[in-house]
Amino acid sequence: MELGRRSRALARAVVHARSRVRRRRSRWRPLVALSTVVVLAATATLAPAAASSAFAPAGSGVAAALGDRVVRFSQEGEQDSRAVLLVHGWLSTVLPAADGQRSYARSPFSRPVQWRDGSGAPVARGMTASLQERLEAQPGLAVYAFDYSANSAGWVGSNGSADNLAAAIRSIADSVHGPVDIVTHSMGGLALRYALRDDPAIAALIGEVVTVAAPSQGSDIANVAVDIAAAIRATMSTVPVLQNLVLPWIGAVCNNQLATDARGGCDLPPIIRTGIAALGPAGTALRAGSADLADLPDWPAGLHVHAIAGSAVVTMPLPTGIGEARLGDGLVAEDSALAGASETTVITCRTDLPPGAAGVGMVLSGQVAAPPFGGACGHDAIFSNLEVVDAVLAALRGPSPA
Repeated sequence: MELGRRSRALARAVVHARSRVRRRRSRWRPLVALSTVVVLAATATLAPAAASSAFAPAGSGVAAALGDRVVRFSQEGEQDSRAVLLVHGWLSTVLPAADGQRSYARSPFSRPVQWRDGSGAPVARGMTASLQERLEAQPGLAVYAFDYSANSAGWVGSNGSADNLAAAIRSIADSVHGPVDIVTHSMGGLALRYALRDDPAIAALIGEVVTVAAPSQGSDIANVAVDIAAAIRATMSTVPVLQNLVLPWIGAVCNNQLATDARGGCDLPPIIRTGIAALGPAGTALRAGSADLADLPDWPAGLHVHAIAGSAVVTMPLPTGIGEARLGDGLVAEDSALAGASETTVITCRTDLPPGAAGVGMVLSGQVAAPPFGGACGHDAIFSNLEVVDAVLAALRGPSPA
């Protein structure tokens, strides 16, 4: 009997202790979550100059680009007579993640196709092969990729990667004894411009150039990020230790990691990671109207460049008529993505919202196929749109008849 009473008393004590722990956790959990959000969000208040200094490479730009590499994806064949080179963008990669390897970046070219077109409708079964897979399936085509993910947090006009890209084009052209077609995403298009400026002779080695979502005139999102950062900084002014010591330290650590490994560095939530990087050299340079973009070289005369842009359009009935918001691809405006090209293609994702609460409900439920609410025209996932993939493949076949 006595043993039974003791056992029951012990069980009640354990239950009571667990209950107290749960109550304490429930009280602290919101505070911990709120503190985490504030600290991470406020890291975006780092001044651009401070972030840039954390990115400064040791030695020359070429030394900073030693991590650049060329990868061949297609099987080597005796009849290879053509080559295509894929060039990724800012904070991105073309390398597959090895087992157990941390990688926040993802190759845009290997994304499975998800949407049939700008409507956001899903593709049919058996149509999900990525752009890279479709290129690899073409006989006689050697598929290469230029990866500068170790340095893609830096500005392509000064991080040394443009020189390495030019060398890669020369090497590939020599291996196939023919021209190299090039497909770029985002900042990869700007990297190619700098490569052509630094080594003009490679223009003769290039066949077709297809740029997708290239921010040739910059991104207004980067400017908006700076304004948001200023507002957050103002709200943190009552906590000088946090604003002047803790947050700059977090940002400096993140920026240093990104400077040497933009693929897996900086273990913070993606939106915070990108926000910090936006205040580094590449993010600063990509702001619309920046001095770096003013110095962006033009495409060489005679080189055919086909630019593809995503254009998300959202309309909603208003008392005064139909309101229309043109969102570009969420990061790059349509005009910026098409600037300077010989030929252009615009992939439109149009959503007509019903009036009132029904339209708001569509946005909140993720039914809007436009950035930042959806993805069929979104900057990062644009190659998941079959219409975009088809446009790239068509552009690689050569200029449209006049």
